[in-house]
Amino acid sequence: MTGNATSRGAASGERHTEFRPGFIWLALGTAIFAGFAIGGHLAFVIGFGFPLRPSFPSLVQAHGHAQLVGWAGLFVIGTSLHFIPRLASVPLPHQRSIGAILWLLGIGLLLRVFGQPALAHLGGGPGGGLLRWLMAGSGALEAAGILLYLFLLTKTLRGTGDIGAQPAFGSVRPYFGMMVAGWLVYACVNGFLMLKMALSGYAVVDQAWDAFAIQSFIGLALLPVAMAHSVRLFPMVLALSAAFWPVRGTAYAYLLGVGVELTCTALSLLGLDVGVVQALGSLGMIFKGSVILWFTWKLDLLTRRRPVERPARFLQAGPDRPSTRPGLPDFGEFGRFELLVYSAYTWLLLAAGSEILNGFAALAGVPSPVGEDAVRHMYLVGFITLLIFGVSVRMLPGFLHRKAVASPALVEATLWLGNTATVFRVVPIVLSATTGESIPTLGMLIQGAFGLSGLIALGAVVCLGVNLWWTARPST
Repeated sequence: MTGNATSRGAASGERHTEFRPGFIWLALGTAIFAGFAIGGHLAFVIGFGFPLRPSFPSLVQAHGHAQLVGWAGLFVIGTSLHFIPRLASVPLPHQRSIGAILWLLGIGLLLRVFGQPALAHLGGGPGGGLLRWLMAGSGALEAAGILLYLFLLTKTLRGTGDIGAQPAFGSVRPYFGMMVAGWLVYACVNGFLMLKMALSGYAVVDQAWDAFAIQSFIGLALLPVAMAHSVRLFPMVLALSAAFWPVRGTAYAYLLGVGVELTCTALSLLGLDVGVVQALGSLGMIFKGSVILWFTWKLDLLTRRRPVERPARFLQAGPDRPSTRPGLPDFGEFGRFELLVYSAYTWLLLAAGSEILNGFAALAGVPSPVGEDAVRHMYLVGFITLLIFGVSVRMLPGFLHRKAVASPALVEATLWLGNTATVFRVVPIVLSATTGESIPTLGMLIQGAFGLSGLIALGAVVCLGVNLWWTARPST
């Protein structure tokens, strides 16, 4: 610890809180029984040509919300409340409030994810009116939980003092600042949309502003926190070289790109949809994608250009313990988690490259070569979900005071199922508009793959859930 952090912790009498696995179990429960389950149902209905019922738009929005806040969001909250205070050397304040965050978000998610599809069936009767206001309450509960989480996290970030005394944390603090902004934007926009839905009598929220909220959460919250964790964790667990490149400057460059893109999107939604705004938004998209490519190149995860600087981590074979895996500082007790991380960053490169292409296409006045839905799923399923799969089986056993993951075989199953689901989800969207129409047989195969993508993704997250549950058992 630094001197300031040590004296502050001693004065307050606070110590670092233990890991709270409730966030992880709630994230997995939401994913299995709501997010991925609804997504599997929707993809199956679309892929195999079943008729779309009136509840379809409500299911789409409930699925998206469950995946963002319930799956990815709760994983971020659970791990960040444990990881960031230790990285910053400042104990988390008001630790008794952590349970309130879990309850507020859990109840809010339950009302939203199961209430919105039910609302589409009830219509405008008395039951529908009551449920509509319960839905508005869900937005308020989630906003309260998010604001409490941000309050605790912001006090920790502000308590770090002089960042010059903590270069490891100071370099990634801007990424966590962006994450705070992303959560705040999403909480405010989502709460307003839920209130507006209750007042208007509809069963869906405004789709354009909902898409903006999703775009903000991905760009300001999920991607920056993934970058920060990558910079600080991967040199330790994947034997990468330490980050001697401008990590902090890269954060500000990324913020410039995503800030311009989101500002132009908001201006367009407010009625200022003029050529200059569209052009600036496209330039922001191109710049953001370029910074992501630069970040991945400097991280050296996929290229391995720089030699490892701490060969002492690699133990030699001896009479008491075997040597570590070639090029990695573990013995295989966490499965081949690194392949999940490599896969995640491959999908991140594809998503960033697609956004760059789409930005140039918009400037040239031609249709986007890669659809927005495909890019969004590259980010959310390909990058964020696979990264959660890889990081969780490597880091959560330690958080749970375990020395290994229960089943390395399930880690490999998660790898293949997760990547197959992403391919089946993204490729049909890209190809269906061209190849599928010109070659009917191939089009049927593409649609079938799309229809199975959600169920395969559900299988992947079930494998992760079972593996982590077995790992957490006292008998493991």
